Amino acid sequence: MRKIRNYYFSITNYIPSTTLRGAILAEYFNQTGKIDENFYVSPAYPIRTAPTHYFSPATERKGDEFIEVKKVLEKKEKEFEANRPIEEIMKLEIEGKNPKPKIGSLITYEGESEKENKYKGFSSKSTIQMHVAIDKTSISSYKGMLFAYEYKHFDEMWAIASDSEVIDTVKIIKIGRGKNRGNKIVNIEKVKEVSLDQSKGLLYCLSPCVISLFGKTFFKAKHIIGDKSMYSGWFTADSFSGQKPVFETLREGSLIYVESFNNEKSIMPAGLNFMFRISDLKSLLDKVS
Repeated sequence: MRKIRNYYFSITNYIPSTTLRGAILAEYFNQTGKIDENFYVSPAYPIRTAPTHYFSPATERKGDEFIEVKKVLEKKEKEFEANRPIEEIMKLEIEGKNPKPKIGSLITYEGESEKENKYKGFSSKSTIQMHVAIDKTSISSYKGMLFAYEYKHFDEMWAIASDSEVIDTVKIIKIGRGKNRGNKIVNIEKVKEVSLDQSKGLLYCLSPCVISLFGKTFFKAKHIIGDKSMYSGWFTADSFSGQKPVFETLREGSLIYVESFNNEKSIMPAGLNFMFRISDLKSLLDKVS
């Protein structure tokens, strides 16, 4: 997410949670005439791909190879519980390398050695279309109104959804607003039910995470190892529409040591706080593959 003048532009290699949820609920409403406001779905990531965390760094500053010590998050959680100095906990135990954390970068699982999981940076294929605004009076290009859309090409992707009639009903959705804005047909398949640990401890953020919002606190954090980002999503209610709240979040891939929760699932329909205890990224990808 980056700001240009008064607008925020988002550049992602995945389908944001709000985009995916909106498309699924729109199709569900078309079929049933109902809306399940409590339905939630995580961002959709390319298969065998997930956002990096601090302890799955690139092997070099400009490299696209990433290394993760097996069960590193399980080990780090125990170090937090033992109250070891934060400087020791933050050490990256990767021998013979100059590791560089790139929190939130998408990486694809490539294999493993005896002690490490190996990943490679993910980059989707894309198509760029140039556009120009035409002045109705002069019938020529309007000053400063040359712009472009970049369309990402994805194949199979994965996402985590709530156990709901919605996901059992919807089989096909459209992503995009028209023939010039994507309008892609997406097949939805419920693959399997998985159990993910959302208890307190060292949690991995699969989506943007917020500790508190609009006067409500969702959890108490003792430690945070992450990076900041901006949340921006359209919001419509009965009394007003077209609102676009923008606020600061912890970006995908952030790690949070949570001491206690307070209604942690209440903002998951907004694509926030998909937080899980995992041993390492491979363990998560094995569950959702």
